[in-house]
Amino acid sequence: MKPQAAPPAPAATLDAAPALLQEVRKTVAARLGVGRHGLEPMLDELGQTLARLMPGPGDARLSPEEQEKARASFAGTVDTLEDVLEALHRAGRAGNVLGWGER
Repeated sequence: MKPQAAPPAPAATLDAAPALLQEVRKTVAARLGVGRHGLEPMLDELGQTLARLMPGPGDARLSPEEQEKARASFAGTVDTLEDVLEALHRAGRAGNVLGWGER
């Protein structure tokens, strides 16, 4: 049996996605420093995948199969980014508890 495709995201969510990604970039840069901890490549990948999923006027649209793959890639990258940020948060808390915080 073929898996069901995910329902399309509401238009308001899609319209807000690029701005939300920029907000994530700003927050990561402010809290961790630009380019620290190897997060920039993941954020770049999210931006590129988002651009493929939301092409501008006149840009080629992805086929349904390509859209499905791009969504899966986007979701996997977001999951990985979430795991990395959680690990950094825990490490930061442990460092502060143990007196290893930045001085």
